[in-house]
Amino acid sequence: MFDSETSQMLTASIFGLSTLLSSYQIYNVDKRVQEDNLQHLALFTEYGRMALFGDATSSTSLSDKQQALQRAASLSDRNLEKSSSTVSDKGEEKKEENDDKEDEDDASVPQRPRPFQRLDFLVRDWQDFSRNQSLAEKREDMEQYMVELLSSRKQKDLADTREQISSCFEKVACFLLPHPGHAVTEREYDGSVEAIDSRFLELLTAYLDDLFDPVNLFPKKIHGVAVTSRELYTYIKTYAGLFREASIFPEAKTLLEATAEANNVNQRDKALLRYKREMETIAGSKCQYVPVQQLEAHHKACLQGAMDVFDDGARMGRRSEILRYRHEVAEQIEKERHRYLEINAERDPYKNLEFYLIPGCLALALLVFRISQDLFCYESIGYDIPLYDCKY
Repeated sequence: MFDSETSQMLTASIFGLSTLLSSYQIYNVDKRVQEDNLQHLALFTEYGRMALFGDATSSTSLSDKQQALQRAASLSDRNLEKSSSTVSDKGEEKKEENDDKEDEDDASVPQRPRPFQRLDFLVRDWQDFSRNQSLAEKREDMEQYMVELLSSRKQKDLADTREQISSCFEKVACFLLPHPGHAVTEREYDGSVEAIDSRFLELLTAYLDDLFDPVNLFPKKIHGVAVTSRELYTYIKTYAGLFREASIFPEAKTLLEATAEANNVNQRDKALLRYKREMETIAGSKCQYVPVQQLEAHHKACLQGAMDVFDDGARMGRRSEILRYRHEVAEQIEKERHRYLEINAERDPYKNLEFYLIPGCLALALLVFRISQDLFCYESIGYDIPLYDCKY
């Protein structure tokens, strides 16, 4: 990216999509991390943050933090000047009380989860390693370089860039790889591993071990909630459609709306899936007939559980859109309820019994009447030859 062969639109799209969809992002740079690399990263992370959380006015901005720090500093200065005329111990107690109060105020501010999770600066062709250094010593150099890279600067724009990166990622690290050797740059190089510098292979192996360590493998999270594979597919399809249709880089507001819509769709599908899974336990394909009252009671419990799933996850976007998708969940669940009732009715062992019960009862009544006639309404003529008594 950011080369003579890749357009700015494609570069922006790749950077934007990878930032929005990745839980582990690797920023590959040459020789050392330059200031423009940090500025590009800060730009797109801020853009991605706005796409996920909306306008920065909803949270404490950097300028607000700086103003708060300035007010706290001026307040402590005034307290210090005032305490100079009194006993120093009393002044120190007041200062401690003020510090405690400020700490309580900071703690009372709700902390929003950082929008992105892990960022690695992978620096190629690093030239500052010593040949005699061990792997542990090289790792110490990497940590020291990372501290120096993200340490605060006096210039406001440089300090803001580093603050932006640190506030957008849960963890930021770097890994330094030396040059793989001049043999790999020759025209005759055939891809042989033996021709690669052993120091490069050592560090590459160490980085791959770190990269695929189960401790460092974690799912993508949006708003602090892990995204399933089905939900990730919805996000990818939504974002890819936006970038494909846009002639310029999509606005953050457009991406925010797309993110909210994809999240609402995911929560709708998750709630419906939860309802179906719970209903299948008593009305599934392998289940027997259950009384309608029992099925309705189970439906109400499953409905409440599905709505709780939707309400817990659908917290992005406009309230009207959330309510619209919630109404869709209720409608689809109602359709599923009728389907389960019909399936359960088909399993009723007494289904259509009324079509046979009335004729059967009538035939039984006639048979009883006929037998009663034979027993009580005849006179015997001869041997075992009944004759109906016609006097009645």
